[in-house]
Amino acid sequence: MNLNKINKIHFIGIGGIGVSAIAKMMLKLGKKVSGSDVCRSEIINKLVSAGAKVNFVHQASNLSDDVDLAVYSVAVPNDNPERLQAEELNIPQMSYGEFLGQLSEDKKTIAVTGTNGKTTTSAILGKALVDCGLDPTVIIGSQLKDFDGNLHLGQSEYLAIEADEYKANMLKVKPWSILLTSIEEDHLDFYKDLADIVDHFQRFVDKLPASGFLFYNADDANIKNLKLPQNSFSCSLNQQADYWAKDIKLESENYKFKAYHQDKFLDEFSLKIPGNYNILNSLMAIGLCHQMKIDLNQVKKSLAGFSNLWRRFEVLGNLNEADNVLTVSDYTHHPSAIKKTLKAAKEFYPGRRLFLVYQPHQHDRTKKLFAEFINCFNQADYVILHEIYDVAGRKYEADEKISSKNLVDKINKNNVVYSSDFATTKKLIYKNIRASDLLLIMGAGDIDNLARELV
Repeated sequence: MNLNKINKIHFIGIGGIGVSAIAKMMLKLGKKVSGSDVCRSEIINKLVSAGAKVNFVHQASNLSDDVDLAVYSVAVPNDNPERLQAEELNIPQMSYGEFLGQLSEDKKTIAVTGTNGKTTTSAILGKALVDCGLDPTVIIGSQLKDFDGNLHLGQSEYLAIEADEYKANMLKVKPWSILLTSIEEDHLDFYKDLADIVDHFQRFVDKLPASGFLFYNADDANIKNLKLPQNSFSCSLNQQADYWAKDIKLESENYKFKAYHQDKFLDEFSLKIPGNYNILNSLMAIGLCHQMKIDLNQVKKSLAGFSNLWRRFEVLGNLNEADNVLTVSDYTHHPSAIKKTLKAAKEFYPGRRLFLVYQPHQHDRTKKLFAEFINCFNQADYVILHEIYDVAGRKYEADEKISSKNLVDKINKNNVVYSSDFATTKKLIYKNIRASDLLLIMGAGDIDNLARELV
């Protein structure tokens, strides 16, 4: 893709966390940017302030014939009026994943992929590469205060991105190196089953060139089913591996751990975000930096300063100063990740009762992983299951619909209750919250709006 030949770009679904990053990139490169979305947000307001023209109705008139390229979010259907208008005007179209794939062609692309952990891992890695002076371009699916939100526009040959597995978008990316966090059942509206998911990840791993590196979670059972190339490095918390950690200690909301390369001690690192799984994510970044011969002392400083990624166990503040209720917003929405996040919350804040508000994300996921969902909330002391977030652009038959109430009825515990809407959820919080609770508001949908409203 020759960006020099593109002057004006239109983004359909410009408020999406990924699409907004490349819209921001195009503005920084001096391109004319327009776009559309269904509602205003802080992310869109920043794009407008930077010069983007944004409409809040999807309509054909949003595109003019001087647009050189239309980029659309994965949530935008084929019959969207702007996509149809682009086709009518012979304007080239790309999905967000295809655009990333084109960017990756001309760069040394480090692709972070896996069912869970992509965003935090890519943010940890991206920040380390920036802090160590490599000046990469980094695109993440969240916002980091050290970056311009979800983007760091660098000038070097390096590009660090999330290679999303939804609809096999990772296969559109040309990787130089890969960080593989986990493989689990998810997106079963696209994949046939777990074997199909493993097969698609195998196809992505097979794209790794001999000049690059693959770092993978050796503690993941499904990754063990892959045939890995010779330039692969295992990372583990449970066993000696190519890169592994031991002597993990939690001191005053800060992990300390010793990192090893095979039998060689590298250094002691610290990390102030919850969850042993984030130590493993950090190990992959440490390992890649070590293989790239980057000064690990600089990596150590970068990791120690990493914190408060948007909607990734993001501490928002106190619900009520007098009662010392700490409020946290988190994006987690897969059953296994929910379990890990709740365990991490208990470890990080052992003196607090864990009050969880969870909004399931997407009917298809909730229905197909129903058995996993009913067993993933056990570590929370009180649970409100908010009604399922209905994802824009997803269409369901009547018999495919499911409700959070189905989960509550099946769980059948007094401390797990159902809420049909935000007003009810808010009332239930204020009625049942206790002094010094940890209020964890979780989900990939619009439940985050409630978290910020409360604080």
